[in-house]
Amino acid sequence: MAHCDPQTLSLIAIGEEPSAEEALHLVTCDECRREWESMRAVADVARDIDDDDLMAPPAHVWAAISEEIAEPTNVVPMRSKRGFAPWLAVAAAIGLVVGGVTGAVVMSRPAPSTIVASVPLEPLADYSATGNASVEVVDGTEMLSVDVSDLPSTDGYFEVWLLASDASSMIALGTLGPGETAMLPLPAGISLADYPVVDISVEPYDGDPTHSTDSVVRGTLPA
Repeated sequence: MAHCDPQTLSLIAIGEEPSAEEALHLVTCDECRREWESMRAVADVARDIDDDDLMAPPAHVWAAISEEIAEPTNVVPMRSKRGFAPWLAVAAAIGLVVGGVTGAVVMSRPAPSTIVASVPLEPLADYSATGNASVEVVDGTEMLSVDVSDLPSTDGYFEVWLLASDASSMIALGTLGPGETAMLPLPAGISLADYPVVDISVEPYDGDPTHSTDSVVRGTLPA
């Protein structure tokens, strides 16, 4: 038997019973079986999508589909006793789901960055946390990337600061989340020569925006 055509595999993937010949072919042909399993996985994802999560596609998508349906040269030969509507639904579902997943991957892919300075973060007082901080340029914006491990347990939260060398002034950049990593934008116009010290403090939920003076780790960026 020749390889199963995509229409057949799609229909089987959404639950249609294969013929005895098709079932035997799927058992013996690794290529068709892998394609069928891939389509079945997409169909399973489509079944799990909540209707409230779906967005209506733009008008040009439906216009393109209408043109494809109206074009005689693009009509797919029908298998006996199998209608066109289920195949069109499967094609649309698979196309939209795969396209959406691909789009999500592209959108979530981090932009390339250039590291301009980095420093190890050393523990202070009785703490044992360590980490690293780096200044990176992402899409033309300077960001401070912080990665820390072994942070202590706390009923408060951790704040990331830039300090002057003598700690006479400081800038709060933002909080360090539970994943112990953060990428925080630097204020426009700030000079790291004036604020070279990266400091992470543990802060109580007391409504006071100033530094608690309880620093966990610290490091000084190179000039």
